[in-house]
Amino acid sequence: MDPLRRQAGLPREAVIERMITSFGGRYGLTHGKVTDEELARAREPARTEFGSAEWTARVP
Repeated sequence: MDPLRRQAGLPREAVIERMITSFGGRYGLTHGKVTDEELARAREPARTEFGSAEWTARVP
């Protein structure tokens, strides 16, 4: 998020809102809630891959 925020020169909230608007216009969005099963499936890669120092310290 930070590279986008810096490049756009906008506050974080504005970048997020524009991303949601753009994605929604392109692909459609529906409002909903994450199920317990979806959350459990998402937590595993968050713990094993995306929570690692190799991932979080990576600078593209």
